[in-house]
Amino acid sequence: MSIVSNAVGTIKNWWWFVIKGILFLAAGVAIFMRPAEGYVGLSILFSIVMLGVGITQVSFATGNKGWLPGWGWTLASGIIDIVIGIYLLAFPVVTMATLPFFVGFWLMFRSFYIMGASIDLDNYNVPGWGWLLAGGILLLILSVFVIYYPAAAVVGIIACSGSAFIVAGILSIALAFRLRDIKQTVRNLA
Repeated sequence: MSIVSNAVGTIKNWWWFVIKGILFLAAGVAIFMRPAEGYVGLSILFSIVMLGVGITQVSFATGNKGWLPGWGWTLASGIIDIVIGIYLLAFPVVTMATLPFFVGFWLMFRSFYIMGASIDLDNYNVPGWGWLLAGGILLLILSVFVIYYPAAAVVGIIACSGSAFIVAGILSIALAFRLRDIKQTVRNLA
């Protein structure tokens, strides 16, 4: 077998990023559609989304540990998301009191992940990596806004959080299709 034919099956479960992106998008849309529920709904939704994203992250990492550079970091971030998601669901009062900080720092962590993934894609000469990098920077800016203005009006927090979730969803789906394209390109070479 050639190296190329061995590489055909290397990218597995790229579609987990689509599922994660859909979760992010659904969270963003739900935040905008239900602003009257305020922090209660947002805190529960955030906890559920964080738990779901953690599960998809762990599944992706374990399914791709043979080829994914730094797969342990991807696995660790998924485990952290699961643990924090469970904690926040178990203690909703804590979640409501600290929601802007949890959302802000979690989205900041996601922005670093997206920026790192875009640089990895650049290293493999995958077109469109710059858009992911730009989106990661935008997500970082939105997350900083959420962190530094926690006392802002609830509408501001909801709007910024909803926007950040939508951006994260779009970026996750874009990354999924870049990974799929890599898999198809390698398959065509075989």
